[in-house]
Amino acid sequence: MGRLDRYIGAALLKGWLLVWLTISAIFSLLAFVDELERTSDLYRISDAVEFILYTLPQRSMDLMPVTALLGTLVALAGLNKNSEIIAMRAAGMSLRRLIRSVALPAALLVGSLYAVSEYVSAPLYRQAETQKTVIREGRANLLKGKGLWSASDYRFFNVRTLQHGNVPSGIYLYQFSPDGQLLDFIFAQSANPAKNREWRLIDVRHKKLENGQLKNAHLDHLDTGPFWSTDELPIVPLSIMGMTLTGLYEYAGYLRDTNQKWEAVRQLFWQKIALPLTAGAMVLLATPIGAGVSTQRASSFGKSLAVGAAVGILFYLAAQIINTGGALIGIPVPLVAFIPVTLVLLAAFGLFYRMR
Repeated sequence: MGRLDRYIGAALLKGWLLVWLTISAIFSLLAFVDELERTSDLYRISDAVEFILYTLPQRSMDLMPVTALLGTLVALAGLNKNSEIIAMRAAGMSLRRLIRSVALPAALLVGSLYAVSEYVSAPLYRQAETQKTVIREGRANLLKGKGLWSASDYRFFNVRTLQHGNVPSGIYLYQFSPDGQLLDFIFAQSANPAKNREWRLIDVRHKKLENGQLKNAHLDHLDTGPFWSTDELPIVPLSIMGMTLTGLYEYAGYLRDTNQKWEAVRQLFWQKIALPLTAGAMVLLATPIGAGVSTQRASSFGKSLAVGAAVGILFYLAAQIINTGGALIGIPVPLVAFIPVTLVLLAAFGLFYRMR
């Protein structure tokens, strides 16, 4: 990467951050005002602020195509306003070189969005939802951030998460002696609870102290209990909007295998796959608009931003229409998800063709 590429990349990064901060502040404020209506003696203003902060990454992800578009416009229109792009072109920078200088940061942005979606935004969103449920409903056995807990004599039982809203996963069972010595430890990946309070633990790792020696065992399943019955098991409200790509894929399979409606989950899965690619395509679309189709200084900064804002609004409306209409007329879900990004790329290449 040359000095010119780094300079353009730094300008793009500043533009994305500036627009992200602006949009995040506006939408977070709107979300906070809406959340204030739900405050109570249990769910206080400080809890609402924490919820807004935890869900901020997910809101940012949903707005990333528009953020990428406006951020690129701010960066390139600023360079164009100071005649820097004109100077670059006059110094011999070809259109292909300009596209390459923009495409590399765009590719890094796409990769970063996939990572943030999988490891940051969705887990934080899920945690925020769980904590909000705990606080508002005052559930004593659903500890904040620690899962479900139950104690009986010297036995302690912990379920870290409820996968798909009501399927226990991440299960820990501790058995202590009266003097506090750990005698038995069980960890299971998941479980199938029954109405008679007996559970079948799946993929079990069992450690047991016998005659002063620790014995390890790995079992495909283990029947034990009593724990919560299926009717007593607390259900954590599940929002598919805060699920990771892998979580959506598994959840769609779970709904399909249990003969439940799974089409909406599959549709969201493909939309989340297409979203980072759409953000990258928006960067390419904004490049000829921000740099000026004719690379003339008369291309004003304000005009570029106005055009970009109009494009962002039109894209959002068009994407909603395509996603809803495509499902109604029976177009395959993966094809519907990639129609918006395809249209954006076609528009970008058309504008690049005019810049030649």
